[in-house]
Amino acid sequence: MTAIYIMPVLNLINVFCCAGILLGGFTGVYIYKKQLIKSGSTLNAKDGGMIGLLSGFLSAIIVSVFGVMISLFSQSNPVLEFLNTLQDAGITIPDEMNVHLESISNDFNQKGYSLTFILISFISNIIIFPLFGFIGALIGVSVLNKNTSRQN
Repeated sequence: MTAIYIMPVLNLINVFCCAGILLGGFTGVYIYKKQLIKSGSTLNAKDGGMIGLLSGFLSAIIVSVFGVMISLFSQSNPVLEFLNTLQDAGITIPDEMNVHLESISNDFNQKGYSLTFILISFISNIIIFPLFGFIGALIGVSVLNKNTSRQN
């Protein structure tokens, strides 16, 4: 889940409705299911959901840390890139929002990072990653339990 989000080419997978995060939850359940088969236990939705939540939470933290490290070593200003993209698309933003974005952009220019940007990214990651990891894990439980019932 984390590798897909950090690697630029692999991150294209997430264009399809956070498919990389869903795949991470599914993979976690698949690996857990393989361990359960050895012990003779069965996989239930509660365990799968917890695996998805926890893997999403852990991945969100790792992605956020890597994002901060990349922004510290990068010379780019993502806020300026965002504003240029909006301008190229012909989208105008309200003046109030522009003031805040310029403040964040100035932080990037002066310090190489913006605490506001880091916090917003972390909060959005801590919500999105566990949510989609949970959904991917529940899909994994459903698919893997169907395969088990067909084999019996």
